[in-house]
Amino acid sequence: MKLTKYQKARLLEHEWDIYETEDGQNCAWIRIEPSDGSIFGQVVEELGLTDDGGDVKLLIVGTQQGED
Repeated sequence: MKLTKYQKARLLEHEWDIYETEDGQNCAWIRIEPSDGSIFGQVVEELGLTDDGGDVKLLIVGTQQGED
């Protein structure tokens, strides 16, 4: 997946770092399973998902680190 110039600009406007791989992709998949413990519960709760026992997949396009 490649972000558009507009999408990149919006992320940068809000001080997000754009995730980018060596081959130019702008995303990474993360899978969180119930066996991951409390982090699974936090993700389910934060995203308002149902805890049906399945895993949760997230598509990451940007990161932000530091103080809020």
